[in-house]
Amino acid sequence: MQGMEIPPAHAPGARATRPGARAHRAFGPLRLRGPFALALLLAWPLGCDGGVDAAPPEQDLVTVESQRVEPGPLIDVAVFSGQLDAEQSVMINPEIEGVVETIEFDQGQAVKAGNVLFRLRNAEQAARLREARANRDLAEQRWKRAQQLLKRDASSLEQADVARAEFEVAQARVDLAGVEFERTRIRAPFDGVVGQRFVDAGDQVDEDTQMVQVDAVDRLQVTFGVTDEGLPHLRTGLKVNVWVRPYPGEKFPGEVFFVSPTLDPANRRIWVKAWIDNRDRRLAPGLFANVDLEVRHVDDALVLPESAVAIDQQGPYVWLVDSDRRVTRRPIEIGLRERGIVEVIQGLEPGAEVVTAGTHKVSEGKRVQIAESPLIGRARHTPPEGAIIGEGT
Repeated sequence: MQGMEIPPAHAPGARATRPGARAHRAFGPLRLRGPFALALLLAWPLGCDGGVDAAPPEQDLVTVESQRVEPGPLIDVAVFSGQLDAEQSVMINPEIEGVVETIEFDQGQAVKAGNVLFRLRNAEQAARLREARANRDLAEQRWKRAQQLLKRDASSLEQADVARAEFEVAQARVDLAGVEFERTRIRAPFDGVVGQRFVDAGDQVDEDTQMVQVDAVDRLQVTFGVTDEGLPHLRTGLKVNVWVRPYPGEKFPGEVFFVSPTLDPANRRIWVKAWIDNRDRRLAPGLFANVDLEVRHVDDALVLPESAVAIDQQGPYVWLVDSDRRVTRRPIEIGLRERGIVEVIQGLEPGAEVVTAGTHKVSEGKRVQIAESPLIGRARHTPPEGAIIGEGT
């Protein structure tokens, strides 16, 4: 406008000052000339008076998500591959040569320790046992008569000793004949289940003949190998969960009962065994299994979503939110970090509020507002029901 100087901040095309920033006067005294001078002076904003500054508005708030840190259970789990085996397993072979006379079980039947499984023909063994018993009884009578005569001084001490020795020899022959007779009865060595039999009645058998397998399956053992890095965490009593292909989504609990004292030189593994209850007979020996080994259990761990933790040259840290909704950088020390969760072992107290989403938008001392719903493009961290589980080494 001819005859009047227009301040640069109000010139056509000039960029407006961003909200909240103070406007600064960068020009000299106004010189009003021409017919529009009075109208322009009346329309001039009062806040732009040369000697008075307006109060600055609040800075822009950054919207973030937050979460209060509360103690809860944490289970550190390591996953291994293993195999299920029977608690006890044996292939039954006869101790002597013979002919199978009877079979006393059905295949797949549960048996008790001592149950007769097979009977071999034993007429010869039975006759020898009767003969040995008769000789024993005769020797016993001679010994008793020798003792009576010795009391009446009608017999020498030497004769009594000979009679006693003959009786003991006769008793030993009875015991031997009894053992031979008992070997014709083939019994179950422990409680278990008999499998497929490989002989029939009338078959000729000897010490190398496989007759039937017996497995104790009410309790199974799972065997798995651990690298030497896991040695400090291994001990008996650790809890495990086993899962197998036939039962997807289902886990079977157990407990470690054996840790090998040495490494297997073939594969540099420490062999570990755990008992798995199987009284319902749902599992079978020989199944391959995945084993969740509970390496560590903490009842009052502090756990955060992985998105809440940032790392720079000074180490990991989080942004704390105070009561005035201002954020402060807090260095932390972390432990377990798996499956989207991070264990905080130092640097935070229970109840602290931490920024979990939008950490890249905040800075020291900046005020924030907490989102009522998850931020666009992010899902709010929801811990699983019960204890949080992470995979360990």
